[in-house]
Formats: sequence, C-alpha cells, structure tokens
Amino acid sequence: MLKEWRHRRAVQRVKSGDGRQLKRFRWWQMLTRALFHLRLTDDAGRQMVYAVDVRHQNQSEGYVKAHLYLDGRHHAESKVPAVFPVQGGTVDVRTSAFGLKRCHYVTAEGAEHQLVPDPASAEGRRAHLDRAHPALSRWIGSSRRSCSSSAWFS
Repeated sequence: MLKEWRHRRAVQRVKSGDGRQLKRFRWWQMLTRALFHLRLTDDAGRQMVYAVDVRHQNQSEGYVKAHLYLDGRHHAESKVPAVFPVQGGTVDVRTSAFGLKRCHYVTAEGAEHQLVPDPASAEGRRAHLDRAHPALSRWIGSSRRSCSSSAWFS
C-alpha cells in the first residue's frame, strides 16, 4: 500500500515539458550527467524514442530533476524519484548519492527492463567495456569493491 502511494505521488509530480531539443552528450559531462534511451513501438507500428536525462550538478534548488524527451523533444520533467507515464507502462528513475540507482521501463503487466545508456556516457562506456573485455570489466569491478572495503580508507 505504501509502495502504491509513493508511485501515485511520483506520477503527480510530473510536469509537462517545453518542447526544447535534447542536447547531445559531451565528454566533459561524464561525471555530472546521465542519459538513457528507450525505444518503443506504438499500436500503429510507429517507433518512438524516449530519453531520460538527469543532471546531477543542478542541485541549486536542493533536489535533482529528471527530464523525459520524446523523439528528441522535451516531453516532461519531475523531481527524483520520478515515474514518467510512457506508451505501455512507466519509466522509473531514482538517484543515489553517487549517481543513478535505477532507470527502468516498467510495463503495465509489471515486467521491468533497464534503459540503454548513451554510448558517450560513463554508464555507456562501462557497458561497452563489459561487452568488449568482460574479464577486464570483472577485474575492475572486483578491485573497486576490495579497495572500498580495505583499511586504507578507514
């Protein structure tokens, strides 16, 4: 019941967008911006591309905003945690102190799918490294976990 109430409140926070164009991801934004994509097909067979843009450094108001773009145009925005209604379900966005915690497409039936990170973003580069060099990616992941739990940082 509490989960449903939080979901309804997050949907109510969504404001309509102003139609501005999505700016492309730049290399210097890797630590301050997250950009994810979702491709869906509507009932008429038309393909739609949704993009979720989260800028972590814009916390002057004390909160992080997520922006939803539809086919490259600003469609909606909301404070995080955000739940954006889209074709056939919702896009669920949550942040943590270190970046995005969750960016999933949840269908009306309840199935969840992760959104695809932009190839130029930090998340996209890590996903590419994982596909191209899985052993190196696992080694980096395990060394980061062992460093964070070591006595050096105590």
